[in-house]
Amino acid sequence: MPSLLDVRRTAAALVAVAMSTALIAFSFIVSNSFRTQVQTGARLSVGDASVVVQRARSSHASGGDLDDALLNQVSGFDGVASVRGVHWDVLHLDLPKQLRNTANISVSAQDVPALSQFTTLSSGRLPTATGEVAISTELAEQRGLSVGDTIRLTTDDADEKADAPHSAPTVVGIVSPGPDTELAGIGTVYATTDQLQAMGANTTYYQLYVTAMPGTDTDALTAKVEQTVHAAQPHALVQDRETVISQRSQNQQGGTMLAGILNVLAPVCAMVAIIVIATTFSTLVARQTRTIGLMRCIGTSRSQVMLAVLRTGLITGLLGSVLGTAAGSGIAAAVISSGRFADLKANQLTISPASLALTIALGTLVTLIAVLRPARKATRISPLVALTGQVASVKQTGRARRWAAAAGVVVAGAGAAVIALGIQASDLYITAGGSAIVVLGATLGLPLLVTVTIGLIGRVSSGTRLPVLHLATRNLARNSGRSAAAAATLFVCVLVGSGLFVGLSSLNASFESILGHSSPVDARIFGVTPQSDTARLTARVKAVDGVKDVTYVPSLDLTQTVDGQTEETTVDVIDIDAIDPIVRTTSGLEDLDDGTLIVGGIYRIPDGSKVTLTGAAGSIELTARVREGWGGVITPAAAQRINGDAPTDTTMWVRSTGSTMTPATEHALHAAVRGQELMVSGSASGVEVMSAQIMKVALIVCLVLGAALVIALSGLVNITDVSVLERVREIGVLRATGSSRQEIHRLIVTEGVLVAAVGGGLGLLVGTALGVSETLAMAKSAEGMTVHIPSLALIGMFAATLAVGLAASVRPAGRAASVPPVRALSEE
Repeated sequence: MPSLLDVRRTAAALVAVAMSTALIAFSFIVSNSFRTQVQTGARLSVGDASVVVQRARSSHASGGDLDDALLNQVSGFDGVASVRGVHWDVLHLDLPKQLRNTANISVSAQDVPALSQFTTLSSGRLPTATGEVAISTELAEQRGLSVGDTIRLTTDDADEKADAPHSAPTVVGIVSPGPDTELAGIGTVYATTDQLQAMGANTTYYQLYVTAMPGTDTDALTAKVEQTVHAAQPHALVQDRETVISQRSQNQQGGTMLAGILNVLAPVCAMVAIIVIATTFSTLVARQTRTIGLMRCIGTSRSQVMLAVLRTGLITGLLGSVLGTAAGSGIAAAVISSGRFADLKANQLTISPASLALTIALGTLVTLIAVLRPARKATRISPLVALTGQVASVKQTGRARRWAAAAGVVVAGAGAAVIALGIQASDLYITAGGSAIVVLGATLGLPLLVTVTIGLIGRVSSGTRLPVLHLATRNLARNSGRSAAAAATLFVCVLVGSGLFVGLSSLNASFESILGHSSPVDARIFGVTPQSDTARLTARVKAVDGVKDVTYVPSLDLTQTVDGQTEETTVDVIDIDAIDPIVRTTSGLEDLDDGTLIVGGIYRIPDGSKVTLTGAAGSIELTARVREGWGGVITPAAAQRINGDAPTDTTMWVRSTGSTMTPATEHALHAAVRGQELMVSGSASGVEVMSAQIMKVALIVCLVLGAALVIALSGLVNITDVSVLERVREIGVLRATGSSRQEIHRLIVTEGVLVAAVGGGLGLLVGTALGVSETLAMAKSAEGMTVHIPSLALIGMFAATLAVGLAASVRPAGRAASVPPVRALSEE
């Protein structure tokens, strides 16, 4: 039996399938390319090694070292082509005592790297002798070092051992490390083995890379190497190549965030596509009522009718999926090959046949699911009704609408309760689950919502004042099922978009406040001692462009005792009135008094516990209050009782002129204190990274929602076109009774824009409410988070929705206006 509906009549469904599968294919390719990027880096780090040996992590592990004797022993195994030993250790910047508790003082010490297309020299040369080192670009930027400078280094036990090595090698080169070189995510010093030893680094091997000869059994070689290595160092880790690559790949994140967002938003397009496909086939089945009835009269069974509709759905889904997959693959290839998308390179483009096959299968399956309901409707067409020439009505009965609306109210109410629970518990996942339930309830009740809204607009617009609008509302209310289906696509698009935009806008607008609570000081300059010329330092820092004011905060090295456990600690001495003009917020210091110690969660001191602090002048017992953003804090009066008049180190707190510290100002601060025993720590890099991430996410959201609106546009065009074809006789009556072409054109356009306005407006209201709820759920965990409604973005989205309704109705409106009255009146 042939298909009932040809592909030409299912163009809207074809476009919907193609665009949704294009986005799915794009998401798969981006995810696969990111995975390739990570795996490529992991493979480069392993090189051509077949087996990798890593020394025991514990410094107290028993056994010998990975040394030259072990390397030579492994090199002599049958099937081993070569063994490469790698040195690696952690050193510390040799800083004055007052700077040893600051951040970013650890560096990794490694062998001189082999330059490649990935690891390159930014300036200078590689070290070749004792007294020379090269440093990574990250370390050069952190410390403001360049070729010709010296870098002072020591071991991590310098405070405990008087004879700990101190070195000051000359920087002869700056290396930009690639994945084939980099072993740690911190600044790196590269040196010869002799220089590593001079700096106090461990010169036994950190790793051995064993390269096998072609044809060697890797499993057997791994077992033999493991047996030999464990005889010398039982706790060493011996793994084959693929295991190491897999582990290193898992430790790298790459662009998983962007890929994750695409994977989350792709189902939105699929949902819109399902609505468009179902509506398209429902409408076309209704138009084929007489044909189906005739087929039933000549003996066609219900199952054959269903198979005929499903066959058309299968053809449409398969063809649309193939076209969409090809388009998505082409777009992904072009974007990634350009080298401007999320740091992906052209050689990392990965198009997996399995992913493409899965995309085609998903698109076809989505189409078949969407066609099931129209197919079932087709099987219920009575031959007697069809033979009378009547057209099957797709209008829902009032009772069905009421039941659907009642179910929607119950479901949405349950979702609202879950949302309230999530906000109360500050749990984003609970709130997201409640939001999904609310969306389901709103979708169930959407037909009645659309009918009621259109009815209200019809009552407001009287037949005399706004006759075209009044007639448009009557036409839409008369076929509320189709109107609701048309509005549903835009409802989903706008709901998701407005919710995401409210969340992103709230995060963007609150970021400075969140940063102020988590890091209320724009920049800190550590290392100010009682001997420092603070007047000169203040003048130099205030002269930096972008600096508003500074203050000095004393810092005490004390001994704390909690529940009988004693350890060293450092606390700041804060006078709230003195720091108020400098900090972004004093939130968290409300409990600070002479009997209180403010601490962060990292101190692992329970809130309300008693803490004894001991200093040069004596001891004091304070009550701990856990408040994030400040570290350890006491009042000047408490400090006087603990430390007396003993001189103390201080930290300069810097306030910038802008809303946040800019990278330019932070770099200028580094330059201002260069050459002195001071260290700058600012928030500019964090602000820059977060702003860039928010912009990337917003761009992806806009692109995906744009694709969803195009899918909705194709569906609206088809629905409006079919609506015009079904009302040819009615349009002819209007033309015959004096209505002009312009009035007919305006009527159809008004209907299209009105459907878009209702669907978009309802989506805007629900989406904004859900976005606000998600923001409120985050407010407790992200202190400083406030709700921000992006009015311009939401208005722009609503305007885009109206534009979709207008664009969808222009061609059908022109067709309606061009129908001659005589031909229209002759239509049966």
